[in-house]
Amino acid sequence: MEKKKVRDLGETLRDEMLLKDKIFSFLKDGPKTIPDLSNDLQLPSSEVTMVLMAMRRYGSIEELPKSRKDDYFQYQLKQDD
Repeated sequence: MEKKKVRDLGETLRDEMLLKDKIFSFLKDGPKTIPDLSNDLQLPSSEVTMVLMAMRRYGSIEELPKSRKDDYFQYQLKQDD
């Protein structure tokens, strides 16, 4: 099994704005999990998680309740109340 090279944190942070826009476009189609977004973006789940958590912290997205304990959280665009 081939080990993947981890990208430099500086590169990851530089690409964050571009990734946020791509994640917004994927979430417009409906809620998605981190593995789904990772597959769509062809990026490691660690990078997707970092950007998603920043978006969550600033109120751009929200997670949906899980139906089962061992399911992945699904994330969606924040609904305006």
